[in-house]
Amino acid sequence: MAKKKIGIYGVQESTANNKVEDLYLIVDEQSICFVVKNHTNGQYIAFEYFENTPDQNGWNQLLGYLQNNSKLIQSFYRQVQFVMNTKRTLLTKLVGQGADAFYQTEHHLVFGNRIEEEIQTQDIGQDQVLVYSVPDALSTLLTRSFPTGKWTNYVSSLVSSSQSDGVYLSLFDDYFIVLILQNGKPLFVNYYNRSGADQNKYQVLNACVQANTLPNDTNLNVIGYSAERDLWIQDVSSYFANAHLQHAPDAGIGATLNAEYPNHSYAPYFIF
Repeated sequence: MAKKKIGIYGVQESTANNKVEDLYLIVDEQSICFVVKNHTNGQYIAFEYFENTPDQNGWNQLLGYLQNNSKLIQSFYRQVQFVMNTKRTLLTKLVGQGADAFYQTEHHLVFGNRIEEEIQTQDIGQDQVLVYSVPDALSTLLTRSFPTGKWTNYVSSLVSSSQSDGVYLSLFDDYFIVLILQNGKPLFVNYYNRSGADQNKYQVLNACVQANTLPNDTNLNVIGYSAERDLWIQDVSSYFANAHLQHAPDAGIGATLNAEYPNHSYAPYFIF
């Protein structure tokens, strides 16, 4: 079943003939978020967060719930992006001929084959590609509500929003993402299920080993930190040269968001 946890709304200016706002629909296994951004001034002007408990009818129930409980689903938008935030995301090299078959085979080798999903790819530059999967049922339902929507991958936005080299942790309720950038290029990216504090710390430090990155020479950037949920971050931060906690921008609805939901826990949804 779905439930609405957050709704923060500014003034939407788009009309049928003058569309100035973009909608980002960020989807993972636990949630779907509506993030509305005014592309003329770059400010976020609305945010809704819905939790979902998928079952065999989960996506159908969720979209039905959104139709009745979202204040944003019927609005006008300049463009709509479906942002898939999935553990079934692979960073790989750009290939030429036979690319689709190569990417699909590599994805299946790493994550296994699921019949009712579509493999998507996204070129992120520097001869690198993200290969990820989207459940067919989810794609069908979202496209029905937003026929012009286009799929993109959360990690691509994370890479684009990361301004400098270092280790980036994006923290969510049930999992976290480790992204390591060197010379502006992703060396490593992976999703991890949350576990105990020691195991979480080990996963981060082991990722640094795999990427041949020395933590004490590297900056740590944390987005999505919650003081109640993420006590282990203080410990892992001590291994790095510097640590920075990122929050949602204060412009637009950001000031309200940061005041009502402190500790930056919803900042990962404001990287676009």
